[in-house]
Amino acid sequence: MKNKQTFKSALLFTALFFLSVTFLSSCGDNSVSSSSNNNNNNGTTSSVSLSVKTDEGALDNPASLVIDEAKALITEVEAEQEPSGTSQHIRIAPFVIYFNMGGNIITIITGEIPRGPYNKIKLKIHKPEDTEPIPDPEFREGSSGNQRYSFIIKGRYNGISFVYKSRKSASLIIGLVASTNLQVGSANFTMLVNPLTWFNNGTLDPSNSGNENEIDDNLKNSFRRAFRDDDKNGLPDDN
Repeated sequence: MKNKQTFKSALLFTALFFLSVTFLSSCGDNSVSSSSNNNNNNGTTSSVSLSVKTDEGALDNPASLVIDEAKALITEVEAEQEPSGTSQHIRIAPFVIYFNMGGNIITIITGEIPRGPYNKIKLKIHKPEDTEPIPDPEFREGSSGNQRYSFIIKGRYNGISFVYKSRKSASLIIGLVASTNLQVGSANFTMLVNPLTWFNNGTLDPSNSGNENEIDDNLKNSFRRAFRDDDKNGLPDDN
């Protein structure tokens, strides 16, 4: 009887020992995971936002043209470092720029990128794929390539309503007015866009299909410049 009790006690001790080891090992794994997560946020990145503003001169529309609404589908935004030319993603998921035609500055995305000197902003105006999820269904009317759009503009030309839909995708590289060295804290970059150039100051009829190539080129070229603008007043900060 005594041997049986001794054997049971030994079994109980062994079981408790392995339970203790398992528990301590589990706690140790959680501690390592938490420490690893903290190391990923060790102050080597900066918070950035990207804003857009219609250029001041674009607010004086010619009598022939009134733009009521404009939006572009963007699939990727990067900031390029100098002198290496390395690009850092600010966002890679599709989103829509809804342009404020009254000239107000609007923030379109925020993100985290490594600290360092940057001299370019890169983005892609994007015609969606057949089944690609998009935040605004108006950019895709069907499965055909001719039913998917990257840029949509609504307004009136010589008093007649129009909806212009661009089918072109384009990669844009916009040089910063002055190189920005991101350090502690957050930063904002503002892009200026001139809507008047889209239809060549009102001389290009958006309903004329013969003007599509020129209008599409104008859309791409209307993203004129970008600059550091932390106070978001639409003017370059002193760097």
